[in-house]
Amino acid sequence: MIKIIIPTCDKYRNILEANKYTLDKSDGAALDVTVLGYKKPDFDMGSWKFVSLGNDTGPQNFSNDIISFFQDFTDEYFIYGNDDCVITNKFNNDFLIEIIETVKKIPNFGRMWLTKTPSAFYGGSSAIKNFGTYHIAEINQWAEYRLSLQYSLWKTSYFKKYLIPDISPWQWETRDIAKYDGAAILLPVNNFVVSAGHVMKGGNFLNNWHKSIYGEAELNSEDIVTVENIFKKHKII
Repeated sequence: MIKIIIPTCDKYRNILEANKYTLDKSDGAALDVTVLGYKKPDFDMGSWKFVSLGNDTGPQNFSNDIISFFQDFTDEYFIYGNDDCVITNKFNNDFLIEIIETVKKIPNFGRMWLTKTPSAFYGGSSAIKNFGTYHIAEINQWAEYRLSLQYSLWKTSYFKKYLIPDISPWQWETRDIAKYDGAAILLPVNNFVVSAGHVMKGGNFLNNWHKSIYGEAELNSEDIVTVENIFKKHKII
C-alpha cells in the first residue's frame, strides 16, 4: 500500500481531526497515513501514525525537520498529503491504482498531481496514457510549480533530490531548480484521486473551506456541521 505522508505544524495539528474525519468517510479509512509534526494532535488518531520531529521552530525549517524522516524512508513511492484541508470527494482508489501501474513504466517519473489540475496553468501538457474519458498527461519541462506540494504521488528518490536544507514550503514550491531536469511531472485530465477544500490560507480561516479548490465537490450539510464542531472544539473557529 502506498503511504500518505502529511507534514504539519503545531498551529495546524488539530485541523487534522477534520482532515481524518473526511478522509475516513471518503473511503480512505484503510489508507496508511503518517503525520510528521511536533506536538502530538489532541484527538484520537486511530490507525494514523504520528512521528514527532522535535520542536516547532517555524516554517523556515520545514526541510531541515523532515530530512530526518526521509533519510530512513525507503519506499519507492509515497503520497504527499496536505494538513490544512478537508477531503470533499470519494477517494478514487481505482484511479490511484491505474496511476501507480502507469508510472512504474516511466523510468524518469518524478511526481504526479492527484487533485484536479488546470493543465494550461502549469505550462500545457501532452497525453501519455489514455483511459477513454480521462487521461494522464505530462507537463512541459519549463512549466511552473513542477515541485508543487499539493496532494501528489512522488517517486521518493525524486523528492529526496530536492530535499535540501533551509527552505520553507513556499520556497520549495516556487523554486525553478526543477525546470528542464528531465523528470516526467504528470497530472490527471478529466479525473482526480482526491479533492480538497483548504481550511487556512496565510494563517487565516477560509469561509469556503467545505468546497474544493476547483469547485468539483463539496461536503454535505451533515458533514459540514460535524466538521464545524471539530473546529470549535479545537478553537479553530
